[in-house]
Amino acid sequence: MNQPKPLAGSSMTPLCLYTASFPYGHSEQFLETEIKYLAEHFDSIFIIPNNPTGNLRSIPPNVKVLRPKSSPYTTLRGIKQLGKWVLPCLKELIKAPDKKYFLSNLLRTAHQANELYKLLEHFKLTKKTIHYTYWFNEQSTMLAILKSQNKISGYISRAHGFDLYEDRNTNGYIPFRSFQLQHVTKLFLISKHGLNYISSKYPQHRHKYQLSLLGVENNSPENLNPTTTAREYHIVSCSRLVDIKRVHLIVAALATIKEINIKWTHFGDGPLFETTKAEAAKSLPQNITWAMPGMVPNTDVLTFFKNKPVDCFINVSSSEGLPVSIMEATSYGIPVIATNVGGTNEIVNEHTGILLPANPSSEEIAKTLISLLGSQSRNPTFRKGVYKYWNENFNAAHNYTAFCKTLEEIQ
Repeated sequence: MNQPKPLAGSSMTPLCLYTASFPYGHSEQFLETEIKYLAEHFDSIFIIPNNPTGNLRSIPPNVKVLRPKSSPYTTLRGIKQLGKWVLPCLKELIKAPDKKYFLSNLLRTAHQANELYKLLEHFKLTKKTIHYTYWFNEQSTMLAILKSQNKISGYISRAHGFDLYEDRNTNGYIPFRSFQLQHVTKLFLISKHGLNYISSKYPQHRHKYQLSLLGVENNSPENLNPTTTAREYHIVSCSRLVDIKRVHLIVAALATIKEINIKWTHFGDGPLFETTKAEAAKSLPQNITWAMPGMVPNTDVLTFFKNKPVDCFINVSSSEGLPVSIMEATSYGIPVIATNVGGTNEIVNEHTGILLPANPSSEEIAKTLISLLGSQSRNPTFRKGVYKYWNENFNAAHNYTAFCKTLEEIQ
């Protein structure tokens, strides 16, 4: 077996990290930061992505990517993996809104769990190994199955937004949630809002829950976003262009502003990319210029924050965990306007910007933008306060080091 190269002073216990696609493609960019800290604390890390497609990004030398060669799923192969472990899952069948889908999902997940076990056995990762799912989703269900079969000793997981809040899923339901919670060793919530949500929803497992904030890097106050005296204000947004991000509200708000000059830059693409561009071209007046460069590497966005004056970062999502994009903006001292959803109010407050209602009108957004741009956006003292709040709460060096030490204690 080709083991990753160990680093001095790190834990001898291997860590298996389960991701959606990282380190492939462009998504899960925040893991680019966390993996560096994990690599400093563990000799050997094995990443098992659910969808290993796209270009492979750079990873530390002691990290290896495993790509299981699964046999094709059939209903019969799924049935063969059933056992006593399935009984708690069948109890959830009663409340499943789509029972046929639930059973099909159960059989497919059982098959996938068995294929995963073959991979772990081959690389000798079933015993004395920390299994960590970055998302509390189907990969967590597979590990819960293996734990219930005593094939692994346990697993831990983070929970963010779509993988936590049931109302963000079809029919307001997440399959196998009780089963996952029964077998997870520790569940790390990325916001106080998420911690309170899961604690009230499943209080019987409260002893397993722990707050663990994410973080981003910007190690020097000298890296603050530069200010300008230009007559044109610059606002930036960064997200996938999907319904939940409501970027159309930003366009609608800007369309009502006539009294000041604004440049709007949006980073990110998605199914609504062309629609949003068309709406911007149609509705934005001459005093509003705009640019939508699409999906760009996270490092390019950070370089942009470091070098290009930005007066305000804006996020008007209808639902969030605790947005990493806002952490990145505040790490450069950029004031923020954002909707009061999920854990957003844990980073957007009187120290960092202005919090909008959860469902603001375009007029409310426009009024708030004009207010911030005319007061706090270019105030050096306020911008230093934005950086200070980030440094005290969302600095990766502190948050990920603390998280890694917690993982070492679990083993």
